[in-house]
Amino acid sequence: AVAWEAGKPLSMEEVEVAPPQAMEVRDKILYTALYHTDVYFWEANGQTPVFPRILGHEAGGIVESVGEGVTELVPGDHVLPVFTGECKECAHCMSEESNLCDLLRINVDRGVMIDDGQSRFTIDGKPIFHFLGTSTFSEYTVIHVGCVAKIDPEAPLDKVCLLSC
Repeated sequence: AVAWEAGKPLSMEEVEVAPPQAMEVRDKILYTALYHTDVYFWEANGQTPVFPRILGHEAGGIVESVGEGVTELVPGDHVLPVFTGECKECAHCMSEESNLCDLLRINVDRGVMIDDGQSRFTIDGKPIFHFLGTSTFSEYTVIHVGCVAKIDPEAPLDKVCLLSC
């Protein structure tokens, strides 16, 4: 579901999703939820709008493929995307008092992947921006590995998807 403009109805589109690059994971989203944060940024209330983009940040899915350097996840793992990730290397991630990662902290205006500044979504060669590093209103999405939490495969994805927020 692509948000082409602020406040305009989302449009169901055929989107090309590029393979994951280094330290990225491509997930098949099986369940997603609409949260007020998605609506707020879709309506572009009080912020600089970034469009077109694929919204969504509350979901559950399965790893479809992994990029170079990803060792903690394999295709088939059940996962929850999380918009405030952990690089596991910066001072905040190493601290027992904070998890506000220097690399993966929330950034609503970025709209592209961290490592190369490019989107993994395109329509007819035109880039479509990411949202909160997750973009779960897509059947497939590419996420930095630090923003993906592996979960027990017995956990019901249709229910635990709400925990990813």
